[in-house]
Amino acid sequence: MRGLVLAAVVAAVAAIGVRWGTFVAGGSDSYCYVHQAVRWASGRLQVPDPLALEAPWPDAPLTFAPAGHRPSSTVPGAIVPVCPAGLSIAMAPFIAVGGVEAAFLVVPLFGACLIAATYRAGARYGVRIGLAAAVVTAASPVFLYQVVQPMSDVPAAALWMLAVAAVTGARSGAVSGGMAAGAAVVVRPNLVPLALPLALFLLRRPERSRRERRRDAAAFAVCAGIGVACAALIQYSFYGSPLGSGYGPLETLFSLDHVAPNAARYASWLTSAQTPAWLMAAAAPALLPGALTRLLTGMLLLNAALYLPYVVFGDWSYLRFLLPTLPLLLVLLVASLDAVCRRIAPWTAPAVVGVAAVGLAVAGIGEAQARQAFHLHALEARYARAGTFVADRLPPNAIVVTSWHSGSVRHYSGRPTLVWDGLDPAWLDRALGYLRARGLEPVLLFESWEEPLFRQRFRASPLGALDWPPAAEIASRVRVYRPGDREAYLQGVERPTEYVP
Repeated sequence: MRGLVLAAVVAAVAAIGVRWGTFVAGGSDSYCYVHQAVRWASGRLQVPDPLALEAPWPDAPLTFAPAGHRPSSTVPGAIVPVCPAGLSIAMAPFIAVGGVEAAFLVVPLFGACLIAATYRAGARYGVRIGLAAAVVTAASPVFLYQVVQPMSDVPAAALWMLAVAAVTGARSGAVSGGMAAGAAVVVRPNLVPLALPLALFLLRRPERSRRERRRDAAAFAVCAGIGVACAALIQYSFYGSPLGSGYGPLETLFSLDHVAPNAARYASWLTSAQTPAWLMAAAAPALLPGALTRLLTGMLLLNAALYLPYVVFGDWSYLRFLLPTLPLLLVLLVASLDAVCRRIAPWTAPAVVGVAAVGLAVAGIGEAQARQAFHLHALEARYARAGTFVADRLPPNAIVVTSWHSGSVRHYSGRPTLVWDGLDPAWLDRALGYLRARGLEPVLLFESWEEPLFRQRFRASPLGALDWPPAAEIASRVRVYRPGDREAYLQGVERPTEYVP
């Protein structure tokens, strides 16, 4: 019966990821991963752009780097992704076999693996603990919010949970655990310290002989080290340093001043998303002393420590930074509840744990729905619609001046883009003139909230005023302006706006 319940939960997670998946290369993250996957599938990772090399304005390569990308540090004129390579590498075989759309199946599959691995890890405390933890994790709002998006949070969490499940098994899982940890590092390189508690666990397991412990720890370290070396090599190739990052210098990302506000935010987000019940996990070291609890607690604290000094964000969805060890928190929560029941009235433990798991799952799904997890596909669809409009309705020689849609326009239309917020404010008119001289037709495309920012940045240019009607409005949020229409409009020629749902 428990096996059937687990299978149903795992299948449901995969189905949710597909049914409500965004399946769109839209924002900077999703475009970054999908476009990089296309490059890995083709084997052409850094392709120079002649425009980026020849354009006369300052920092020209930056203006031709679309969302989620930056100019390459090693190949002039090329772009590199800001996001790590691991998820894109996993997507590449799917693209090679089934096309770009197949890439969007990867995260739901990782989501299913995460739930199965959570069960395995939780079952080290008992089968009902593993099953309850798997159910609660599957209904976690932040998990449901991420399993429908082509981003690395769920894959990273799945791989770390697979590593935990392998390392804590009765049989030696040093090799498989090390491989999972190494793959997790390629997916999210900054979490490489999470491998240390796993290695120490293998090195100190009391039921193994000293020779076996050393052998297991060494095997884990070698296998995980392969992933670390791969991540370093990729970063060297893209950013010119094995410690390089697409997100910028470490000193601009990390600060002790961030610790207090991040701690307050993460605690608040956990409480509102997971209910205050998560605090019960803090009792696990007292209720369930032992090497396993120390391992899970250590990984939780280390994950938090890695992100507390990081950039402060205001949206609850950045709780995803803790997703790699959130399942461990929920395992400890359920295990602590079970331990309390066994101390007070042992016969009540199965029922209490089961009812609590169902209650937390129902609450989690409600929170996920309230936080738009099941509506993201509708919200993100505008990226594909705008890109398709560019492909179908604009001339083949169009170059789209945009920012937020600079990746999705490239993905869905194949047209080049110029990122306006990277362009020197004094260069708008001259840049458009240069592009026309190259045989390109500039077109402006904005999210509605971008327009005031564009007007402010280019207030010295007549075009910066955006004082003529857009040629099209897409999904009530995206507007397309043809610069050539402005002169006609000012002379009294009607230019009706096309409304695209």
